[in-house]
Amino acid sequence: MNNIVEMKNISKSYDGKRFVLKELDFCLQTGEIATIYGASGSGKSTLLNCMGFLDRFNEGEYRFNGQAIDVKRINNYTQYRASDIGFIFQAYCLIEGLSVEENIKMPFMYMPGRTVPGKAEMQDILDRLQLSGLRAEPAGRLSGGEKQRVAIARALIKKPKLIIADEPTGNLDDGNSKAVAEAFRDIAKSGTSIVVVTHNRNIEFGEGNKYSLDRGRLYL
Repeated sequence: MNNIVEMKNISKSYDGKRFVLKELDFCLQTGEIATIYGASGSGKSTLLNCMGFLDRFNEGEYRFNGQAIDVKRINNYTQYRASDIGFIFQAYCLIEGLSVEENIKMPFMYMPGRTVPGKAEMQDILDRLQLSGLRAEPAGRLSGGEKQRVAIARALIKKPKLIIADEPTGNLDDGNSKAVAEAFRDIAKSGTSIVVVTHNRNIEFGEGNKYSLDRGRLYL
């Protein structure tokens, strides 16, 4: 099975002295769900930002879907963020005045040349995430669990190779957290890779590798 993410000896420091990430190795296979646990300040979000081309690492090697990434030219890889990577955040990051469907379609505003999903494709996404009855509902009227399912649909609609989820259940109760984890397992079956960072060890996101991140180092 191919690796979608290969990171070797990744180090990240903002001042050259205090390392947020230190000689970190990480691989993620196609269709795998990897879970990374760590306390606040352990470097979880920094790792995801480097993985998702939102931040630069200082040292190490990164291959995304088989392509070597030149960290000095990271701005050249914005197309990956637009088309190949879906982001899911703890705060949902929805536009509350827009409908569920409009929020889901938002990524296509940044993908020139990509066809906006048709009615059948949109309906499939809504059905998969149990949002059909909320299609026209403004996002501001949704519950936390509903908002997170919309955020998942927004990440999924562009058919990414990788989904990056930063504390996706941090604002949810146990019932909604388990529903999000179940949605992730279903998504991975279609071949999409998922990496989840969380502090909640009570939720089983998938059967892939589980890591602990401590003081910038990653442990299986």
